[in-house]
Amino acid sequence: MKIVFTILLITQLLSLEQAETSRSLESLADYLEHHDLAGAGNTKQCFARYLPELEQVGLTWSKAYADCQQQAKSGRDTVFSQVGGMQQQIRQAALRIDGYIGSCLNITNVLDYFDCFAKLSKQQLMTMYNISFNASENALALTKQLNGIDEERYLCTNRTERSYVLDTAKLFDALDKCLQDAAKVA
Repeated sequence: MKIVFTILLITQLLSLEQAETSRSLESLADYLEHHDLAGAGNTKQCFARYLPELEQVGLTWSKAYADCQQQAKSGRDTVFSQVGGMQQQIRQAALRIDGYIGSCLNITNVLDYFDCFAKLSKQQLMTMYNISFNASENALALTKQLNGIDEERYLCTNRTERSYVLDTAKLFDALDKCLQDAAKVA
């Protein structure tokens, strides 16, 4: 029962924030050092050996996870910077159309007003199609690239989590065995 309680305590300690974890592990080590427990010397040796390893596994996971997130952010930033020029071209073309429409709206003569809008489709049709085509093509390419980045981020973080879980499980098994052996000696 003591082993189960100890493992639950360690699990809970490892789930805390990194700084909090360090303080908790120090507190646990201090507790073990200053309390008279049956087989405490052997128990302390077990914890002294495995707690730093468990903490290192957590630190390694945290860094790897942060690296995955940073790689995804960098990838997204790169993708967005690559389409910035096309976005500006579309903006300028749309502003020219907007300017033309604005000039039509300012016409007070009814016949000139309707003529202006009638010419809009003839004069600006090609520009509107180009805007639509370029925007559609870029949106599709951008979505595809961003989905690839998100997929890679997921795979990366999944690998780090898998490694963390497996490494932690191995260390808990080793700690449990050590504690069982320490209990037999006591």
